[in-house]
Amino acid sequence: MQEPTLDEQMTALKAKAPDDFSRSCLEGACRALEDRENPLRLNFFSTAMRILFEHLIETLAPSDAVKRSCWYRPERDDGNPTRGQRITYAIQGGLTEEFVTGQLHVDPQPLRKRLLEAVDQCSAQVHGREYTLITDPGEQDAAAAGTTVAVCAMLDAIHRRRAAILEPIAESLDEAAVEALLRETILEVDELATHHSIQEIYVGETTVLTIGPETITYRATGSLDVILQFGSDSDIRNDMGAEIPQTFPFFCDIEVSLSDPWEFEWAEPRYGVDVSAWRDAMRPEEIDMIIDDE
Repeated sequence: MQEPTLDEQMTALKAKAPDDFSRSCLEGACRALEDRENPLRLNFFSTAMRILFEHLIETLAPSDAVKRSCWYRPERDDGNPTRGQRITYAIQGGLTEEFVTGQLHVDPQPLRKRLLEAVDQCSAQVHGREYTLITDPGEQDAAAAGTTVAVCAMLDAIHRRRAAILEPIAESLDEAAVEALLRETILEVDELATHHSIQEIYVGETTVLTIGPETITYRATGSLDVILQFGSDSDIRNDMGAEIPQTFPFFCDIEVSLSDPWEFEWAEPRYGVDVSAWRDAMRPEEIDMIIDDE
């Protein structure tokens, strides 16, 4: 199989970028690579990628979170995490290495080594000197490809880790989210009408929202079909009220301890239902018109 070109690698990395700032960094890196006549082409690319790396580490591995992880041991005199430890946290969060390698089959150590080497290479080009510059376009492409592949591998590992955690319990999470919504009064919907009744709950997606130093949070999202009742039951019987079917999007977050990330039976779910579209569209006078038409 033919190796992907540098352009293809950058395109693949853009698709995995977690936020707008990351995509802006990658856009800057791509523009630097396009200028093949510029002898400092790799230096400008490396600057953009170094900014991207620092942003990813700050976002995915805040120092305070790293230090609260059970596996963290100070390696610096100032007690702050090393760059390598922050990469490890970005990949596995507070999960132990034994759990990540044994249960999830993700080994962070080779990825950590590759990424550290790529960052060091970027730093050498960011702080370029006459004897460190790489000016040959082919060598520039090879160096840029190494950095791109390393960052892409880290983001892939994060995705694989989350997918592996979720796989054994995805169906149970669906059920837990549905049960949470059924057994609670949904205040966001309850405030819209005299009464409401739930007709159907559809869970469209379950994801690992965050893996922190001590807990993991799963998120289920989907739609909630309800009947909004305006007026009392007797009003409805006497054609003085109205029943309006409506669908609202919802999320349900379930947070559990990393000591047992697949046990959420006793977790307290947090949920929210987005009724903003209804509030924006339906004014009191419009509701009166609907009731009058019934």
